[in-house]
Amino acid sequence: MSTEGTHPSPTWLTADYVEQKLRVYFKNNSLKLIKLQIKPASPKGKNYASVMNRISVEYTTTTDSKIKKVTSFLVKATFADKDPASELLSDYGIYTREMDIYERILPDLANMVKNEIGDSQKLFAATVDVDRSKESIIFEDLSLEEYKVASRLKKLDLEHTHLVLEKLANFHAAGAALAKRQPGIFEKNFDRGFFNKHTRGYESTMKNLLEALSRSLEFNQDLKQRYQAKIDRLVDHVMDYGEKSTSINPGDFVTLAHGDLWTTNIMFQYDGKGHPTNAILIDFQFSVWNSPAIDLHYFFSTAMDDNLRWNSQPELVQFYYYKLVESLKKLKYSGSVPSLFDFQLQFQRRAFYAVFSSLIFEPCMLYTGKEEASIAQGMSDSESGIRFRDSVFEAEHIRNKMFFTLPYLDQFGLLDTM
Repeated sequence: MSTEGTHPSPTWLTADYVEQKLRVYFKNNSLKLIKLQIKPASPKGKNYASVMNRISVEYTTTTDSKIKKVTSFLVKATFADKDPASELLSDYGIYTREMDIYERILPDLANMVKNEIGDSQKLFAATVDVDRSKESIIFEDLSLEEYKVASRLKKLDLEHTHLVLEKLANFHAAGAALAKRQPGIFEKNFDRGFFNKHTRGYESTMKNLLEALSRSLEFNQDLKQRYQAKIDRLVDHVMDYGEKSTSINPGDFVTLAHGDLWTTNIMFQYDGKGHPTNAILIDFQFSVWNSPAIDLHYFFSTAMDDNLRWNSQPELVQFYYYKLVESLKKLKYSGSVPSLFDFQLQFQRRAFYAVFSSLIFEPCMLYTGKEEASIAQGMSDSESGIRFRDSVFEAEHIRNKMFFTLPYLDQFGLLDTM
């Protein structure tokens, strides 16, 4: 039931439990589970906010008792209570929020995108079961339809990026329209992204990683001279600046933002020539009611090819904007739609999102070292925690990346006092 280097599977994930859930999902009380196999769906340290398992099942029904059917599903659950990440993440309400999204929000958004926007392709994984007592979600296994995650190290080229931005525009447009049709649907528990007014649970992790970045600049005297003092100052202000960048201003266009849109949270389907034909969004634990610009900054900083990021951001914001406006019109959105000029300004006002995602999160996402990678390691003052954080920024590919990332951010004044 468990493998070395992975979180153990939940003790409650038994054959009887799965059989009961599948009977409800397939609407067939005669379903009998013949075989259950549980395997980790992601290695420990590759999913920082939950435990993922793939369950392979073999079952029969009374109507087809001689025919054994085989399929698989994904089970997403919270960390065990003893895990240091459990308390931190529960303060952000991520588990309740994602259960709400899969149970109440995504089915409506999927219908709106399909029937009103006219995109017949899948945008989310179908929900099999939401169990609030276990804080778990079972959903379809997209790998059965040959969906796969792109390389987090290689990142996304223009073809993938355009596809994601089009899907993201549909998602944002549908979220904004749903809020108009069902007032108050996003009022409870959708105000706690990485930066918010309620908790600063990530503060120690973010400060610790910035301090490790500062230490890594000792290896290059030019970068040290130009940026170390700025990074040291940022340590004391990262949460303040983050909260400022996510404050909603009068006149802002706001919607349901994904909140954690990077390579691992997008799955692609491909044609026979290797071209992406569809993109599906997964992992909505940090979804938040805010500007869609935070998704754009986060995605550009963590998932997109660096050359596109350095050279093509304004035109990619424009590409996204026109897709958003087109989808809002099809949904007969009753709210105010910003001009491209105003939306570009809104994007600029959220630019600090690019700082924390570039300097704190992205290096961890690109980690290839041998130390255990986890939220606990980011928080810990232990030798192991410090060793992990230093190894993140001492990696050659991260040190090389900082030659471009730091000047890029600095030219916009994003490393100065804000």
